[in-house]
Amino acid sequence: MALLNFTLSEEGVSAFRDALICLNKFSDDVSLEARKDSFILTTLNTSKSAYASVRFATTKFFSRYQYQGSRQFRDRFYCTLYIRALISLFRSRTASDSQRDAEKQTLIDRCDVAIEDGEGVQSRFIARLIFRNGLTSTHRLPFEVSVPVHAKFNKQDAPHHWTISSRTLRQLMDHFGPGIEFLDINTDGDHVNFTCFSEKTVSEDAVLKKPLQTSIAVEADEFDEIDVEDKLHIVISVKDFRAIIQHAGITGNDVSARYSIPTQPIQLSYTGDAMSCEFLVMTVGERGTNTGQRTKKGRKNATQNPGPRLEATSRRPSMAPPESQPAPAPAPPPPSLPQHNPTPQMSAARASASRVGAFDLRPSQRPAPPATNRSESLFVEDEGWEPINYEDEELAEDNAKLGWDHSIDPNASDMDTSRFLENLAPVEPQAEIPHPPPTDAESTYIEPTQKLTEVESLALFPD
Repeated sequence: MALLNFTLSEEGVSAFRDALICLNKFSDDVSLEARKDSFILTTLNTSKSAYASVRFATTKFFSRYQYQGSRQFRDRFYCTLYIRALISLFRSRTASDSQRDAEKQTLIDRCDVAIEDGEGVQSRFIARLIFRNGLTSTHRLPFEVSVPVHAKFNKQDAPHHWTISSRTLRQLMDHFGPGIEFLDINTDGDHVNFTCFSEKTVSEDAVLKKPLQTSIAVEADEFDEIDVEDKLHIVISVKDFRAIIQHAGITGNDVSARYSIPTQPIQLSYTGDAMSCEFLVMTVGERGTNTGQRTKKGRKNATQNPGPRLEATSRRPSMAPPESQPAPAPAPPPPSLPQHNPTPQMSAARASASRVGAFDLRPSQRPAPPATNRSESLFVEDEGWEPINYEDEELAEDNAKLGWDHSIDPNASDMDTSRFLENLAPVEPQAEIPHPPPTDAESTYIEPTQKLTEVESLALFPD
């Protein structure tokens, strides 16, 4: 007579296989414990430094679950199985092969399991797999009746705890290369450091082949919650931690950690839909001198409005103040911190740069360059005809306003612009207006008629 009968759905087969693969990284044997309302898989490594437990609820992954019980197993049934034998039943048949024909795919539709044990009955774990293509395979695995070992962990004695997304931890573990042995988890202010290292002894000739030591600092804001003593170092096995994170990433749940001090176990746990996982790993490490200082952060508040304020203000158009208003003088330094500015030229340059950004189209206030023979000629150089590059603030400042350079004439400021407006007024062709003789200052300035490049071939200018 079967003590336990249950049927795993397609989703249950996948969850059962993923749990076995994770537990196989701790030990080669797995303990099965069945009750009327729960199904538990546990394992303990050979050094008894790591314990793993996966609990399934009978409401989701099992389409049928029936526990009969017996004189020996009234409340629960337990046995020990070889993990790799169980994994081989489900590994290659739970996913489709794209190169196969759809009619020949061997996807598992469901799995019927019956456990038989008693007087005169061979202890067997009988798994009957029904595939979608109509095939059925039956496997009989022997098991050993042994009481499972459950590790106890008191959460009241573990004041340090944090919770973080499993996806973040998986991305963090991708930075750690092979060959490392230990992982040091410690806090430093607002950061949590994950440092991997190895203590393998190597010869002097192979010192360059020693595994790389990597340290990654994670901000406290990345954690959903954290309350840990500062400068507390907890060192665990990288192999165990990697196995836990890989399985947690498949389920997509947040990982919670609880621990007290070094040499005491750390609990890593996560709860999914109808499944809960718990891992206990022994630790080593050291504590800081200031045990009262802690790194704390509560649950993430969804009502917070994060975002840099500088981005909002930078999008506002810069408004140029009126020219009549003088530029505000820089504020003097506070009296409590008197400092002498050793580089006043640098401060003036920075102030000038800020004014250029505010007044993009003002003409240059720099002194005019000394006059040359070519600048007094009748022709304009080609550079004067090039378009203005408004992206360059310095060029835009120099070329914002076009006009004649009257710096060579000391009386240029006395010239009235009305004289040029009168010259532009229409004149009657019959009337002859007498023109006064031009002065020396006026005869010096004649409007350009040709570009410099058009007359260079006439050999008017010496080389």
